[in-house]
Amino acid sequence: MALLKEDGSLDIERINALPLEEYMQEMGTLTREQVKEYLSKLPLDDSKEPMRAIMVDYTLEDELARGGALFEDVINNL
Repeated sequence: MALLKEDGSLDIERINALPLEEYMQEMGTLTREQVKEYLSKLPLDDSKEPMRAIMVDYTLEDELARGGALFEDVINNL
């Protein structure tokens, strides 16, 4: 059963505080909607989840032209 707050929403903080084995077990019990809720409310740097691809309708060249940067360039400039 999912760890829920009194209002019925997921208790993200409690889930993230679980030891890895219990965390994996808890995540396995979530419904698809609960997983979407979990991922939408999770701060970017708190995830134990693998990276997920996000589909876009533009090319890398388009993004670079709009001012985007490559990770390698950012690291090399630090």
